[in-house]
Amino acid sequence: MLVDYHIHSYFSHDSESLLPDIITACHKKSITSFIVTDHYEISVREIWKEWVFDIDVYKKQMDKYFLPVGIELGWDGVAPINIDLGKFDFILLSHHDLDEPVTQESYLKYLERLNNLIRRIDDFHCLAHLDFPRRYNKNHEPFSRDTHDLIREILKYLVENGKFLELNTRSISIFGEPNPSLEILKIYKELGGEMITLGSDAHYLENIGLGIKQGLEIMMDVGLKYVMIFDGEWRAVKLSSLSWKGGVS
Repeated sequence: MLVDYHIHSYFSHDSESLLPDIITACHKKSITSFIVTDHYEISVREIWKEWVFDIDVYKKQMDKYFLPVGIELGWDGVAPINIDLGKFDFILLSHHDLDEPVTQESYLKYLERLNNLIRRIDDFHCLAHLDFPRRYNKNHEPFSRDTHDLIREILKYLVENGKFLELNTRSISIFGEPNPSLEILKIYKELGGEMITLGSDAHYLENIGLGIKQGLEIMMDVGLKYVMIFDGEWRAVKLSSLSWKGGVS
């Protein structure tokens, strides 16, 4: 059994994948549970103005193909949230604003904003790619120990408030670790975290499911025992009860 809860379609500004093709690709790759989570950015910055779509049209398309209604909600923590989040089965909360150049100092600024904004929105299920800026650091440096106090605050909030943490597998093919890193996943486990979703963050059909198998193996190595599955409602499934031999790698 393979899952992928972070896939982009043509509703996202940076993807051209059609829903029927996504469905076919998932079936071919033995992905038995998946959710399309298109970008919807709410920000005061002009750069994100094109990253919105008609929510009602989006929902009708998902309903047409009997798909859950997911969204990757990018929020700057400043602009008012002016959409009905109750229309979604899965809300993957993201923060995409980066301070240039992307350094350890900008990592800290990113985490400070993230720590603030997650406490000001209750209607989300999962926090996406916690150490996201690492993708854009020149050498993909992991977050230093100086950031760990803030990371602990963020993870503790998620655990105490029943929010999921995403293990985003896109970066495995870039620098060999998921977002968040193994070190951060270990901190999450130490804090009592258990609720993990997996997502490839695929913007192209060929990348659907990429790294998911490695992600499951990483979870096993870290000692995380459950993956969150959506089948009309959310439930935690033991990794030991899953089989992910074959399929995508």
